[in-house]
Amino acid sequence: MSPRVRGEEQPGFFEVLGTWLPRQPWFRAPRGRLSLTRVGGLRLPTPAGDSDSRVFLELHIFEVAHQDGPVRISVPVALRSRPSAIAGKSAFIGKLTSPEHGELWVYDGAGDRAFLAAWIEMSRREQGSRNGRSRGRAHAGFAFGSPWTLELRRTGADAPKEGVTRSIVRREHADSQGEHDRDEIVMDLLRRPAGEQDELLESLITLSEANCEVIPKVLGTIDGAWKQKDDADDAGYWVSGILGVIREAGISGPDGTSIMRRALQAGDDLSDSARAAGRAVGTFHADLAGSFGAHPQTQEQLRIMTANVQSTLTQQWEQVRSEFDDDEAADLNEVIDLMRMQLRDADEPLMLQQIHGDLGAEHLHRTAGDAWVIREPEGLMSHALGLRDVVTVLISAADAVMSVAAETPEILRAAAEQEAAEAEQEGQSDAPAEPVNFGQWYEEFTQAFLSGYRESDADSAGVDSVFFRAAMLTEALDLFRRWRGQWVFRPSMLLQVDN
Repeated sequence: MSPRVRGEEQPGFFEVLGTWLPRQPWFRAPRGRLSLTRVGGLRLPTPAGDSDSRVFLELHIFEVAHQDGPVRISVPVALRSRPSAIAGKSAFIGKLTSPEHGELWVYDGAGDRAFLAAWIEMSRREQGSRNGRSRGRAHAGFAFGSPWTLELRRTGADAPKEGVTRSIVRREHADSQGEHDRDEIVMDLLRRPAGEQDELLESLITLSEANCEVIPKVLGTIDGAWKQKDDADDAGYWVSGILGVIREAGISGPDGTSIMRRALQAGDDLSDSARAAGRAVGTFHADLAGSFGAHPQTQEQLRIMTANVQSTLTQQWEQVRSEFDDDEAADLNEVIDLMRMQLRDADEPLMLQQIHGDLGAEHLHRTAGDAWVIREPEGLMSHALGLRDVVTVLISAADAVMSVAAETPEILRAAAEQEAAEAEQEGQSDAPAEPVNFGQWYEEFTQAFLSGYRESDADSAGVDSVFFRAAMLTEALDLFRRWRGQWVFRPSMLLQVDN
């Protein structure tokens, strides 16, 4: 059996990394010469079946000298005795020549399937390092899944945030839907590990363990450790943090904004999908309330909220009133006066809970079977009203409708010409579909979304309250201003304005 190779002990190892790192999008290259200090890491067992009998898998944690202070980075590598055609040039870091081990080809672990398989199995089997400083953890039943082998494919994906390398990993012989035994997963390698507790990740793990069906569940995590010094004279102490997260692959599906744009351009009805999306948001709120609790407003909180809603609506109306003609302004003024009176009379406290906070159509992703999952933000908002998420989704949908409507002449003309040509070619006599009535389309989308939300287990009192209607009107008036008066918000909906 060949001796274990340690990358950091090989001549030229730090030099090839120093050449490769500045070209990586997640790396903050310092000015001047690059200085790397290894402060931690782990070594993984090599999966069976690799064509290279001498492949060694490692993850190194380095401290990089930087003008703004030391920066910590995580670099997974695969050391191979020969070039790997599967990992390819995109993952190639450099070549080493060792008097003891001969030629060693260094690859980025994020693109090497042996590393990916070992990384997944470390989490699924909850394996730990001999020194106890690293451990994989499985969640949401991931430990009971079948083993991952080298028979997998990796596709790069857009990173959820800076300093993360995201991969979509799929078994080579998975079924076409990728749903059997979680045959497709998302892996996030954290290139900048931190010792601080990630509250959002902890919340997502709690939801995953509670079997929340509308988020891509957290299936596993891998913890690592590194030595940290507070100053040059400090002997140092060990700090641990998350190095990788494995999740279900739902967020790889198309997002709500893209789906809406395609439906509007094709003149397709989206009511069924809108109802399912509303039900997903409601289920998300119900699961958050069940996992983290919810409580009614105090009378003082209700009083303050009422005053704020009235003030915000009044200010927004004053900013855009002059953009309406006299009849339109009179109609809206009457609606707003009635709403102010209803707000003054409102005395039923609403439920406060944890929510997304800035949920938009772009955060909703459709999976197989017209199901929806929700992509989380950087953090969750505590002690908030669930109606805020509903408002932000519907207003983001209205913004998407406006965006498509601004392109309407070109879209409708091209679509009509294409449809007429296809009908003529196929010998059909049917006339092209009528142009989309954007106001009606959005009205139907909104009603379907709200119906779906009410069908969920979420507390729907908020979306049936005057506070929801006031928030929708306030945001819609702001949208009208941002679109420079091209659209008018009626009491129920945005309607198209004739030029």
